[in-house]
Amino acid sequence: MTTRKACLWAALVAVAAYANSAGNGFAYDDATIVVQNPIVQGGSPLRAFAEPYWPRHAPGSGLYRPVTVATFAMEWPLSGGNPSGFHVVNIGLHALISALVVLVLLRFVAVGPALLGGLVFAVHPLHTEAVANVVGRGELLAALFTLLAVLLYLAGRDWGPEWRALRLLVIGPLYLLALGSKEIAVTLPGILVVLELLRRDRVGIRRWLSREWPVFAVLAAALVGYLVLRASVLGAVLGELPAPELRGLSSGERVLTALSLWPHFLRLLLAPFDLSVDYSPGVLFPARALTPEVLGGVLILMGFALGSALAWRRSPAVAIGLLWFFVTVLPVSHLLFPTGVLLAERTLYLPSIAASWLAAAAWSALTVARAHPRVRQGALVAAATVLVAFFVRTVDRNPTWMSTFTVLQTLVREHPESSLALRTLGSSHVRAGNVEQGLRAYEAAARLAPSNYSVLTEVGHFHGEQSAWEDAERILSDALAVAPDRPAAYRLLAGQYLLQGRYRDGHGLALAGLARVGSDRELWALVSESYIAKGDFDAALRARQAALGVDPVSASDLRRLADIQDFRGDPAAAEAARLASTEAERALAHRPTLNAVGRLAPPAASGGDE
Repeated sequence: MTTRKACLWAALVAVAAYANSAGNGFAYDDATIVVQNPIVQGGSPLRAFAEPYWPRHAPGSGLYRPVTVATFAMEWPLSGGNPSGFHVVNIGLHALISALVVLVLLRFVAVGPALLGGLVFAVHPLHTEAVANVVGRGELLAALFTLLAVLLYLAGRDWGPEWRALRLLVIGPLYLLALGSKEIAVTLPGILVVLELLRRDRVGIRRWLSREWPVFAVLAAALVGYLVLRASVLGAVLGELPAPELRGLSSGERVLTALSLWPHFLRLLLAPFDLSVDYSPGVLFPARALTPEVLGGVLILMGFALGSALAWRRSPAVAIGLLWFFVTVLPVSHLLFPTGVLLAERTLYLPSIAASWLAAAAWSALTVARAHPRVRQGALVAAATVLVAFFVRTVDRNPTWMSTFTVLQTLVREHPESSLALRTLGSSHVRAGNVEQGLRAYEAAARLAPSNYSVLTEVGHFHGEQSAWEDAERILSDALAVAPDRPAAYRLLAGQYLLQGRYRDGHGLALAGLARVGSDRELWALVSESYIAKGDFDAALRARQAALGVDPVSASDLRRLADIQDFRGDPAAAEAARLASTEAERALAHRPTLNAVGRLAPPAASGGDE
C-alpha cells in the first residue's frame, strides 16, 4: 500500500466514525464560547486575540485560546449560526489529523503498521468529546498544528541551509498557532526531543544540538511571545483557576491526586468503553492519602520508565509511545500544577496518539519477526476486532453531545453518583414539583463537592426559592468563602436579604460585592432596590443608572428606572424609560437562542406592530 492510500484510508474511516455527529447541535460549553460570545456573533476573528477565551472571567484568571475562537468567528457568518457547519469542520479536522498521524508514524515504521496506528486514532472512542462537541475544536487545532510542526521538523532534518532557514520561518508560527488553539501544545519541544532521541539514524547529542539549536531557540521565542500576549490579556501567565476539587489541597495531596489519575489514563487509552462526560466527585475523588489508585499510579509510572528503557533500542516506537503520552499529558496531569478540571476526556486527544504508536509498534514487531502465518492471522483478527469495537462505541457515543440536555441525561444514566448528575436530578425534581427529592439530591451534590462554587450557588438558590433562609445563607456564605471574587453568590444572598426585609444587610452585601468583583449590573440593581425600600429615590435612581451603565439595553432595568422616575414625580422621564425598555425587548426578541436540543431557535415573533 502506498503512503497516499494509507493516509486516505485513515481519513475516510475517521469521517465514517464521526459522520453522525454532524447532526449534533450546540451543547454544554458551546453556549458560552460560541452562541453567546459577542466575538463569534459579531464575526470578528481579530478581536479574539485581544480577549480571553471565556467571555466572563474573574480578573487575573481565565484562558487564552484566540485561534480557536477566531475560527468560530469566521464560521458563524458563513454557516448562519447552523451548528452542523461547525461539526462538519470538526470532523474534517479529525480526518486530517488522522492522516497526519499516519505520516508521523511512517518516519519510524512501515506503511502497514503506520496505517493501523492511524486507524486506531481515527476511531478511538476517547475522542468523541473533542470531535462531537464544537468547543473540542481547541484540541483538534492544537493537535493539527503540533503534528504539522513535528513533520516539518523531521522532514527538514537533512535539508540544506536555505530550506532549513525556511523551516525556521514556518515552525515558529505553527507553534504559535498551536499554543493559541490550546495550551497542551506547549509540549511540542518535548515531543521533538523524544522523537530525535529515538530515531534509528540518530547522531550524537553534541552534533544534534549544533545543528538543531536554532529550531529550539525559535520555539522558545514563540513561547515567550505567546506568554507575554497571554499575560497582557488575562493579567496573569497561568490564569486558569484550579478545579474545585483541587482547591485547598496541599502540594503533597495534589501530587497524590495526580498519581491516582494514572490508572484512569491507562484505562481510557487502552480500553475506552466506560466513558463519562464528567469526572467530578462521585466519579473521582481527590486523594489525601496512599490509596490503591495512588499506588497503581506509581506502578504505572515506573512501568512507563522501565518500558521506555527496555524498548529504547529494540523497539523505538514503543518507547516513543510511552514517552509521548508522558510528555503530552503532563500539562493536564496536575503533577506540575493544578489545572481547571480534575479529568476530562477531551484533554487526552493529543496524548492518545500514544495508542497509535503502541499499535504500530506491535504490528511492526510481528512483521519484522516474520511470525507464523497463523499468528499473524490471529493478530489481524484481533486488530480488526478492536477497531470494529472502537468504531461501534464511537458511533454510539457521538449523539451524547447532541445538546446540553442529552449530555446531562447521559451522565445521569451512566454515572448518577456524580455531583453534576445529582445537581441535574435536583433541578429535574424541582421542576417536576418533587421538592423533597430535589432537596435530597441538591444536598448530596453539595456534600460531594463542598468547594464547587457553582454547586453551592445552585443549592443556595434552591433553598432561597423554598424560603429556607437559614440554609440558603449558610450555603451561600460557603460559596463566598470559596470564590470571593465571583458575583453570583453576592447577587443571590443580597437578593434573599432584601426579600426577608433585611435591607441593611442586602445593601451592605451588594456594595461589598461591587467592591470585590467590580461593576456588576445585578449588584447595582440590588443596591437600587435597597434604596427604594428606604424611600431614597434619588439614590435609587443613581444606582439604577449605574446598572444601565454596565448594560444600557437591559429591559428590566429600564422598566424599573421608569418606576423610580414615577416615584420621584417625573412622568416624562418615566415614559422615556418605558419606551426605551420596549425597544430593548424588541431587540432581545430578535436575538438567536438555543432550543431544547441545542440548536439555534428562530427569534420570537413580535407581539406588536413593526
